[in-house]
Amino acid sequence: MPSQFEASKGWMEQLDREWLLTNGRGGFASGTVAGVATRRYHGLLIASGRPPLERWLLLSAVLERVEYGDQFRELAAFDFGETVHPRGFEVLKDFASSNAGPWPWARFTYAWDGVRVVKCVCLPRDSDEVVVRYQVTSEHGGRVSLGLCPFVAIRDFHGVTQAFGNGFPVEERDGTVWIGGGWPRLRLRAEAGESADRPRFEHGPDWWRGFAYREEASRGFDGREDLFVPGWFRVAGEGSFEVALRAEAVFSEEAAHVQPVAALPPQWPEPREVAIEERLAAAADAFVVERRRADGSRSTTILAGYPWFGDWGRDTFIALPGLLLETGRFIEARQVLETFASAQRDGLIPNRFSDYGDGCDYNSVDASLWYVHAADAYCHASSDAWAWREVLGPVCERIVEAFVEGTQFNIHMDNDGLIWCGDDSTQLTWMDAKHGDTVFTPRHGKPVEINALWYHALCVLAERSGPRDKKRASWYTEVAGRARKALAHEFWNPETDCLFDVVRDDYHDAAIRPNQILAVSLPHSALTRKQQRAVVTVAERELLTPYGLRSLSPHDPAYRSRYAGNSWERDSAYHQGTVWGWLIGPFVEAYLRVHDFSPSAKSRMRAGLQTLVAHLDEAGLGSVSEVFDGDPPHRPGGCIAQAWSVAELLRAWRMTA
Repeated sequence: MPSQFEASKGWMEQLDREWLLTNGRGGFASGTVAGVATRRYHGLLIASGRPPLERWLLLSAVLERVEYGDQFRELAAFDFGETVHPRGFEVLKDFASSNAGPWPWARFTYAWDGVRVVKCVCLPRDSDEVVVRYQVTSEHGGRVSLGLCPFVAIRDFHGVTQAFGNGFPVEERDGTVWIGGGWPRLRLRAEAGESADRPRFEHGPDWWRGFAYREEASRGFDGREDLFVPGWFRVAGEGSFEVALRAEAVFSEEAAHVQPVAALPPQWPEPREVAIEERLAAAADAFVVERRRADGSRSTTILAGYPWFGDWGRDTFIALPGLLLETGRFIEARQVLETFASAQRDGLIPNRFSDYGDGCDYNSVDASLWYVHAADAYCHASSDAWAWREVLGPVCERIVEAFVEGTQFNIHMDNDGLIWCGDDSTQLTWMDAKHGDTVFTPRHGKPVEINALWYHALCVLAERSGPRDKKRASWYTEVAGRARKALAHEFWNPETDCLFDVVRDDYHDAAIRPNQILAVSLPHSALTRKQQRAVVTVAERELLTPYGLRSLSPHDPAYRSRYAGNSWERDSAYHQGTVWGWLIGPFVEAYLRVHDFSPSAKSRMRAGLQTLVAHLDEAGLGSVSEVFDGDPPHRPGGCIAQAWSVAELLRAWRMTA
């Protein structure tokens, strides 16, 4: 069923439950069940100026004031640090949300003294608009007035607004209110049903100061903001009536002349029972978004996580099989592969696209290798031989050639057939936490998962080249043979009965980390059957939790049990014991491989996924968090919705069916 949460849980617990609606363009709406914004990313309209990036938070919140007779009630809730006012959550009776379908929604029901207000935040797909609908019902008789006061930020969604002068320009034209002097601007309009008076706008620009975002403060960021109010929309009716407040981001003069076209959904949304796979598919859909290219054309990409990440190459190609192949979205999968292929440089797939402008960062060794894996998986799932022959195959071949010849960031193949990358100042693998000049998990040299991915890539190209170029296939096979022999020998640690994490020169990193699980989970493994079983056994004993794998064994002196605090504290714990949800996929696959995908193995792994499935109703409702504390009770942290966490849970769920 959609994500639901009972108000009886208490408002402090409601702060830990966050809802998220996405529009397929990188934009979103998000907040807490209590209605209190705890992050600078919480708001009713976050829109993308250049999908899916350059995101702006325009409409932060709406203060609702219901007046009947000589009484009134305000339904919003704002945290000012020393106090929370008003306290609408005190009359919140239930909450439900769903990110599925053309109209993702979050519904709040308030009731007190014979008055009932249903508020529904609706975010139409493929539009920079939000519609906040209200259904007001009173048993008192007489007229009831609903006042709506918008709170406006118009800022980069990573920042905060501070009060300035008289605030943003406000202009009303034919019932439509325009806010802002440059671009983007916010366009607001209130519409009422037949049983209500025509809404009117009361001009009253002002600043409300000192909003406190407790999550930002706990993460070491600026947790204070001032918000601008342009005035009030007023509407009155008797008995029962409906009102809708439309808010739209307008990014150009040309767009200003185009009226919103999204019609209101025909019915008020109601929760319904939904199977787990359907819930996971809806969660997956949140990350699949439009990318606007520099020439104006459109394609598809994958956002790494909400609320703050853009599209990252590594995350994209780890997540693609689960998000798009398991859900049968082959056209979009191919578009994603083509989008990143078009930005390949020196055999490297971008680690990420810049949040601003058209630049790319290439500081990753594994984004390119995950690309080969995803391209091969796509062709297996879709039987798209043409795509491999004409587009994907040449890109993958160029990646391997560049790694052999040597490319940026000291990425090159050593004499033993293994890949060396980086130096003591770089972080090129997924364990990339770095603060200033401090590298928290130094992994330059030959990281184990990079070489597992490298061996797998060589085997893929050998298989796919064979039918049309036996000489090329033979070369891939020869290099793969060298890599296989070196990986199984150089990385094996007989003292721990598993793999070293990094090898360089005479140094062998014996830290027990989850990276070695990829040497078992990938379709082509360089390890013997005995070694594979041993790796899985150690990972299960040292790293496995109900939410994924720890990034470091708790028996290691460098282990950090909690992921919390300011940037330095969080970065230093990021890969030093913190649990990562995405690693549940490789672990389940590795476990099933060494147990021949037997029914008993599937049953055991399916049972182990139940806690992570239950997490869909915790933290980021309807999604899976980025990370969890290493120690019980494994408190969630990082992004409230992470692409590869959802993707690998979905893939693991399908594998264990």
